[in-house]
Amino acid sequence: MLCNTKEWQLFFSGMRSRFGRVYGRMFASVVGAVLCMVVSLATAADTAPRITLVDDLPSACRLAAPPTGQTLYILDEAQGSVVAIDPFQPKRRWTALAASSPNESGEVPPTPIAIGCIDSNTLVLVCRAGKAWSIRTHRLAAPGSATQSNTPLQTLSLGESRSDTTDAPAVDLVVSPSREWLSVSGLPAPLPPVVRAPIAGLRVGPFSDRRCPKIPVSGRPIATTISPFDEWVLLIPPTVENTSGAYIAFYSNPGSQRLLYLDTGLSNVRDVGYCRGASTLWGVAGEQGSPTCPEGLWRIDATMKQGRQAVQAECVARLAAPQSLVCLSERAIAVIVGGESRSVVLINPTVQSPAQKASSTELNADKK
Repeated sequence: MLCNTKEWQLFFSGMRSRFGRVYGRMFASVVGAVLCMVVSLATAADTAPRITLVDDLPSACRLAAPPTGQTLYILDEAQGSVVAIDPFQPKRRWTALAASSPNESGEVPPTPIAIGCIDSNTLVLVCRAGKAWSIRTHRLAAPGSATQSNTPLQTLSLGESRSDTTDAPAVDLVVSPSREWLSVSGLPAPLPPVVRAPIAGLRVGPFSDRRCPKIPVSGRPIATTISPFDEWVLLIPPTVENTSGAYIAFYSNPGSQRLLYLDTGLSNVRDVGYCRGASTLWGVAGEQGSPTCPEGLWRIDATMKQGRQAVQAECVARLAAPQSLVCLSERAIAVIVGGESRSVVLINPTVQSPAQKASSTELNADKK
């Protein structure tokens, strides 16, 4: 049986009743530092069922959903707009946020890069205008309302990058399950790798790298999410010493303590996320044509293998060029797929079959 991230916390917190929550986590960190690691990758024998929700937004780039999972927001990279659909009745569709037009002086509006939901009616966008990066919050009108405005409710500066090239870095915006704070990660240098801000009602407070994980610039996250325990979950790119796959790092909410640091064995990780009320971590990753790490939707589990910490990743659905995901429920995960012409599909992950278990390939990540 696969373990999930909640079971990691419970396993390594077995000393909590005696030493308390903090010391239990310190024990987990020490064990994580000294034990060897094994990476297990399993490729799915049968693909998970899926349906196509949207096939006419070739520039779809990011997804977001409120806690209820009843609305799916799709960021259109080319148009700079946000389209909303009912994921369970995809014919019900509307423009949640129209593209901004140039002002009277001809100044081009900032380009949305990432998207998140504070609640069902409030969106947060990470935007870029040349070297300048900012956060914009938008209060949405009711679907079909003629009063919808694309004027932001709030605009906050994140600072300026060194370059104003149009190459989009792996910028992530994640709202915590508690809805008390949000994070932005992957901003280009010299901006901090991760920053956070408090949420007060419909407004976002000032951003800072205080109470954030302290990671080197070379370890700038390629994907970020926040666990059901309100802890940081960062996917760190492979290093020179380890080229087998991305690392997964768990940090305490204040960012002061690294709880886990493991090799996932996954290459080209693009996005990760949890489902509401669940503790299973999902990700889109993989390389086209790879026999051991194909492109697709991956379930990322934690387990113990011969007394050692391990990550066991299972590809539950092979997908062509997956870009972004958002969990609507434990049985409904929306994913953007495709290269130049993209679509949005809804996937229902299935329980691992015996055939899938038998297809597991063990990759020993120990340093010889």
